[in-house]
Amino acid sequence: MVTRRKFIQQCSVLTAVSMVNTPNLFKVHKDLGLQLYTVRDEIKDIKNALAKISAAGYTNLELFGYNNRMFFGNTVEQFASMLKNNNLKTVSGHYGLADMLHAPGYNWDTWKYLIDDATTLGNKYITIPYLDDKHRTGDDFKRVAERLNKGGELSKKAGIDTAYHNHNFEFEKEGNITKYEILLNNTDPNLVKFEMDLYWVVYADQNPVEWFKKYPGRFPMWHIKDMEKPNASGDKGQTCEVGKGIIDWKPIFAAKAIAGLEYTFVEQEQYRHPVFDCIKTSADYMKKNLLK
Repeated sequence: MVTRRKFIQQCSVLTAVSMVNTPNLFKVHKDLGLQLYTVRDEIKDIKNALAKISAAGYTNLELFGYNNRMFFGNTVEQFASMLKNNNLKTVSGHYGLADMLHAPGYNWDTWKYLIDDATTLGNKYITIPYLDDKHRTGDDFKRVAERLNKGGELSKKAGIDTAYHNHNFEFEKEGNITKYEILLNNTDPNLVKFEMDLYWVVYADQNPVEWFKKYPGRFPMWHIKDMEKPNASGDKGQTCEVGKGIIDWKPIFAAKAIAGLEYTFVEQEQYRHPVFDCIKTSADYMKKNLLK
């Protein structure tokens, strides 16, 4: 028997497939993005960090650090002004609301406040960045899917989409499927989007393009971070500047229409060079090779 939710999901997938075949429907924005977490050690001087991000060629900043409706000691309004002064916009933020994800009987107040703040910032996406290791069972992922659907309903009314960002643990199996599939299968494509972190997908020995084909149109945002070669013991490499690692970006970007890609965000978690040099290297590579 096909449930109402399953029917809606199937119809949404068919719609996504038809959309993929419509020329020019999906548009990859040339505004090069950076996940602010990349320069986390420099945020002690946030004004200098924002100026250097802008100087490196970025125009779109994905936020992190939201805490008690503030960013690094600044109100949302103050932070929005700082971005504007550095010619930066923000279409997405990483917002880790543990109560929204896990609390029994959650009343949605903090989510409503977040929608107000995301609107002030000009966000198009409210993105859930992470699930802590205490909440990763199959039942946890089903509950999170339900919360994402409800959050998506509320954010949609404000013209904002709700999204989920992966790491590698989502690709662990729960029975015959992955936990990532639990999220994808139990969320409404019209309400919940996915930001694919390509490094972690490759780290989990998955092929991003196969996921795009299985769930077309559901991945409007990508994290672009490269991977160093495995070390002598065979362990997978740490993150590095885009274009300096082993990830083959060409076939991934060739499938951008299938994914429904709109925005790309460079991210780097470890460095062998000064961080602002690293983000400049990645920006130059992205503009020359991937966002032409």
